[in-house]
Formats: sequence, structure tokens, C-alpha cells
Amino acid sequence: MKYLNFLVLLSLISCGSGPVKKDIDPATGYRTSGVEQFFLPELPKWSNFSPVGNCFKSSSFTYLNFPKLKESYQLSYGEMVELQAQYNERLENYFRSTAVRFLKPVEEASFFSNTLEQVRGGVRSLKLPPVNEVEVIWLEGFTVSEIKTMAKSDRFDEKLPILFSSCHSKQSLAQWIGQEQLDDLGLYTLSAEWLTPYNSLGELKAGLRLELQELLGKKIKVTVTTSKNKPTTELILP
Repeated sequence: MKYLNFLVLLSLISCGSGPVKKDIDPATGYRTSGVEQFFLPELPKWSNFSPVGNCFKSSSFTYLNFPKLKESYQLSYGEMVELQAQYNERLENYFRSTAVRFLKPVEEASFFSNTLEQVRGGVRSLKLPPVNEVEVIWLEGFTVSEIKTMAKSDRFDEKLPILFSSCHSKQSLAQWIGQEQLDDLGLYTLSAEWLTPYNSLGELKAGLRLELQELLGKKIKVTVTTSKNKPTTELILP
């Protein structure tokens, strides 16, 4: 059954991706820790691609099983995407600090439990000030100069700018912002580890997505800015 779920997930997430390469790790899709029920099977490296953004993801992200999380911990959609994002951030920080590229079962369980405790305790990776309106700019839809022009304009005098990337992790997006000298523009960020194959009803859908209104709150007015010639299906609004 788990192998069947892996095939279904692969077909949903990687639909429309680049050419298939036969470099699948034999261990792919298998986990041995007690928290394995909360993880979806790991995808092979060649499927780690965003057809919408036309880019390979900077990290191999771990996707969580939202129905299992909701059943066990009664988490909201916003808490579940927070948990997935923070768990992946924790993994990336760990792997950047060591030559090891996998977690032992006890480490996996500890990482998950500690991250879950933080999220249930109110810790948030995306911390916004009190605001009535936000505008989410899709990075892969624009050139750097276009993003700089938008960020420096007066369009954000009354609303908060959030930069979203289909392929960058939180750390790699922060590095990109620094490299492009955008640090002083006050951009908040959403990165690829926030995307999930589940909608807010817990239904598994084709492709990865993020329901912005469910994450940011229904009292905040949310707009998404994309290129006229390159829309994105990853950012969902009601």
C-alpha cells in the first residue's frame, strides 16, 4: 500500500516535470522511525522540479501527510503548513552544518516532535506585523530588475510585500535576496517548503499549492502579482 501511495504522490507532484532520469535511490520511499505515518514517501531527485516555475528546487523537501496530522493532533491548515515549513528549515540547517545527508530514526522522531511542539506552542516562521493588506510577488515570474522596481515603488506604502519562490528554500531565498542587494526593501518571504499536495480540506490534489488566505488569515486582503505571460497555479486564493 505504501508503495502504491508513493506512485500516486509521484504522479501528482511531478506531473509536467522535466525528462526522467534513472537515478532513483533504492531506499527512496522507506522510513523506519515511529513518526513515519506523518510523512509522505520521499520523491526521487529527478522529480524535484517545479513545472510552474520551470526550475529545480534548491532542496529535496519533505512533505507531510495532512489528514494524518489533523486526525492525530487536530491541527489547522495554517499550523500544518507551518509545521512542514519549519521541519524542512530544521532539516536544511542540520544538513548545512554536517556532512551527513540523512537522519537516523531517533533524530527524525526528535526533529518532528520538537517542531510540532513549537508550532502548537505558537511559534511561527512567517511573522507579519499587524496589517490589513498584503501583496505576494511570485519571484519566478519576473526579472530581478522588475522585482526591484516593484519593491521600490509606492505600491507598498499601504500593504506588505511578500516574495514567494517556487523553488528556493527559506535559506537559499534569503541568500538570493542578499546577492541581489534587496535586503533593505523590507520583503517578507514564502518559499517552496510551504507548498503541499493537499488543500485546506485535506484532499490530495495534482501539483503543489499554498492556500494563502487560509495561511494569512481571512481578515487580511491578499493579492497575488504574477507576470501577464506567466501565471502560477501554486498560489491559491478563494
